[in-house]
Amino acid sequence: MSLGEAMSEPAGWSLGQYRVLEQIGQGGMAGVYKAYQNSLDRFVAIKMIPAQFDDARDNDFLARFAAEARLVARLTHPNIVPVHDFGEASGWAFIVMEYIEGGTLRDLLVEAEETGRRPDLGRTLELLYQAALALDFAHGHGIIHRDVKPGNMLLRTEDQLLLTDFGIATMLEANKAFSRSGANVGTPQYMAPEQGLPDMAVDGRADIYALGVVMFQCVVGRLPFASETAVAIMLRHIHEPVPRPSALVPGVPPAVEHIILRALAKDPAARYQRAREMAAHLANAIAEIRGMGARARTASLRLPEEGLPPKPVGTLAWPQFSPRGLPGVPGTCLRCGTANDPRHGYCTSCGYELSGRRGSSDHVLLPDGRPLRCQLVLRGGPRAGQAFTLHQDITTLGRIAGNDVILPDPTVSRRHARLYFHESRWYLEDLNSANGTFVNDVPIVRPAPLLEGDEVRLGDLVLEFQLAA
Repeated sequence: MSLGEAMSEPAGWSLGQYRVLEQIGQGGMAGVYKAYQNSLDRFVAIKMIPAQFDDARDNDFLARFAAEARLVARLTHPNIVPVHDFGEASGWAFIVMEYIEGGTLRDLLVEAEETGRRPDLGRTLELLYQAALALDFAHGHGIIHRDVKPGNMLLRTEDQLLLTDFGIATMLEANKAFSRSGANVGTPQYMAPEQGLPDMAVDGRADIYALGVVMFQCVVGRLPFASETAVAIMLRHIHEPVPRPSALVPGVPPAVEHIILRALAKDPAARYQRAREMAAHLANAIAEIRGMGARARTASLRLPEEGLPPKPVGTLAWPQFSPRGLPGVPGTCLRCGTANDPRHGYCTSCGYELSGRRGSSDHVLLPDGRPLRCQLVLRGGPRAGQAFTLHQDITTLGRIAGNDVILPDPTVSRRHARLYFHESRWYLEDLNSANGTFVNDVPIVRPAPLLEGDEVRLGDLVLEFQLAA
């Protein structure tokens, strides 16, 4: 079966209740088709992979395909394309997904290249934040994508991104016809160094690397590494340092560059270890941009021509981040991270006493001697990503001044809840709030112990509880 035959045959077929209409994409030995589902009167997208090898049914592949499809079908997340069905027919394995008409992130990048302008920075970070959340959810269910790229990032609306093709790389790897074709599992331009090395374990950090490549491409306007062959590209990923985005496009905010460079670390141990960590930093960058009172605009800076430095046109429109303090530097607020004049007694942002006297309560230490602390990280709203570091004492949470952490949300009570440390762990207690206090969507009626990653909700405000040094 030739590649051309494999990609053209299914159009016009009926697969049970699905009538295949037209091909809308392809990659390797997998083709994507638009189809009509008569029973529910809707269009769907069907990914099809040849299930025969040397004209015989490849039973090993079909078993692997079915197992992987069942896993992927359980991924229910607002930023993952839903899988409706899967099956086998006429020598093809197929997986049925929601049909998304809004195009892909790749389409936005192509448009940006054609117009010579970068995509909107704020919108880009928001979309990549959603992609990071989707990856973290999938990784938590034991599924690695292995082919994260702009073409697999669909846009349901202008502001909602959905990742697709989870499990497809694993399915293709099990396909004998695909293996014999010599094609790569994954896309070399976005593959992590370990994916190009023999006998190297590949885990969720490879997806984080790929998302870093996508972010680099969105911010800079080109890929970090390019060459004429897939092997040459992979060698550059393995051996060459990543170009600094700010050296290619002056004005890239330092925090944005930090996210990119950390995600693109050669050593997986030096990257973000969880996609949600990257999502938290993206959310913080988004909050900073919003705090400046404007979204990023692109009309003021054109993309550089290949090999030439960028040429600013007019005033650089990307907002610069407000100064953030560095841990340990005088004036940096331990609780919220704001930079203050070290002569001040209290943080101008959250009111924390900068003398650090509350740290005397932190008696429980980590093995390295540092005190164990915790953080509450805002998960939504205009301050999404902001983190509050808390001591081993009592911290009150509420809407008005006088609380340790002020949360100016109308659904949060004036004095809503308190967090306290007892016998080496933190507990959350509701203070007779009007809209309730919840841990993992369960209302608390008595003090509830908190574990790493627990979701805390005060009224409609959602925070994540994290342990921190």
